[in-house]
Amino acid sequence: MDDSVAGDFQTLAEETWKQFLTVFQARTDCFGDVHLHAAYDLNNRAAYDPVTATVSVHVPATAAMLQSALVHEWAHHIEFQCDAQKEMRPAFLAAQGLPADTLWRPDDTPANTPESVWADIPSEQYAEATIELVLGQRQIPTGARVRVEAVQVIAEWASGH
Repeated sequence: MDDSVAGDFQTLAEETWKQFLTVFQARTDCFGDVHLHAAYDLNNRAAYDPVTATVSVHVPATAAMLQSALVHEWAHHIEFQCDAQKEMRPAFLAAQGLPADTLWRPDDTPANTPESVWADIPSEQYAEATIELVLGQRQIPTGARVRVEAVQVIAEWASGH
């Protein structure tokens, strides 16, 4: 965490990270450290930069918003850092009822993609499903459809299966 992260946010992030690592404990050797930055001028609730492995989260926000944003972006961290995550994608797509050849993440998805388009991107559905897995439910509703079967696919993969 850099100096932008206030003490209360730091405590929440550390507690949430422990929950996240508990779920993904069988895969922790697959992804490295992630950095956290608190941003007051972010256009979205959060963003992940795969080049620097940095999660930026819009503050101030409620604890529920912060937790959801953290878990969502940490899911992207695994997606970008862990090549083995690609093995899970076909089962996830099937569980979501999507064709096997569905593009996981468009290369040119701008940060300001409308939610109606964003919600249909499998990578974003995966990140939202990860929130359900780690926190038990999505505390902040989004337009991303997530099936229970898709959450189970992530759970099985996260446990090493």
